[in-house]
Amino acid sequence: MSIKKYNAFLHIVECGSITTAAKKLGQTQSGVTQLLHALEKDFNTVLLKRSKGGIRLTAEGQKLLPYIKEVVDADTRLRSEVLKLSPSPGKVIKIGTFTSVAVNWLPEILKEYRNMEPDIRFELVDFGYNKIEEAMKDEQMDFCFVPLPISKKYKSFPLYKDRLLAALPKDHPLASLKSCPVSLFEKESVISLIDTIDRDARTVLQDCGIKPNIQYTVEDDYAMLAMVAKNLGICIVPELMLNGFEKDIVFLELDPPSYRTIGIAFPSYEKISPQALRFSEFAIKWIQRQFRMDPNAV
Repeated sequence: MSIKKYNAFLHIVECGSITTAAKKLGQTQSGVTQLLHALEKDFNTVLLKRSKGGIRLTAEGQKLLPYIKEVVDADTRLRSEVLKLSPSPGKVIKIGTFTSVAVNWLPEILKEYRNMEPDIRFELVDFGYNKIEEAMKDEQMDFCFVPLPISKKYKSFPLYKDRLLAALPKDHPLASLKSCPVSLFEKESVISLIDTIDRDARTVLQDCGIKPNIQYTVEDDYAMLAMVAKNLGICIVPELMLNGFEKDIVFLELDPPSYRTIGIAFPSYEKISPQALRFSEFAIKWIQRQFRMDPNAV
């Protein structure tokens, strides 16, 4: 019998609600309900009953509860001992990411963390902005930095609201403005990422009813900014991408202001190694400290 069924059952009992348990597990409500039904089918008995007061254990559920707890606890202890016996999997932390996080956050985070745990090795895979969620499906990564929202079947946390800015050449006639009206993107030559990558910028324009005058399409953020610097057009770019381009480009807040949300997500939160979980928690705290965020906001 799958340990997932036992774990789902314990979470439902603890939370007193399938909906709350599903959120805590990072799964859908229907998925947790199916796990419960499958477990009851395995045992050929009803474990939980719903009433106006919530969910309660049946007599059979009450009797089996301590044994199910023992199984889950034993599984946790077993995984811990396996990691001790086979250090390699736990010593390599695999992280999925995309360019702006890989360039601007991870080097500093990794540098600080190596001072604490010098024996840990890291494998960073830049899947690109448009393929990061697809890459989570095979559970090859311990965790991933992702653009939110993401599928509810993955446990995820918001980390940072990154401003979207208009990027204009230094000598553009409107470069002295305090903000850039999104209507400008209908009139000016626009440089855009391909549509599968540029979802943040295109969503902003679409929500404002703007049809951008796209003259150039590229696949790389830095190539896009390099073209703006050569006065080939304007673009929308996340603030996290600005490093190194400020002397050649003017960056203006959009009017209306717009953001993207960067988060962290776990392909399989139940299976993550203790080492990877510790590092993910360290990374979250580093980002909160860097941007002076409220620790309770994540």
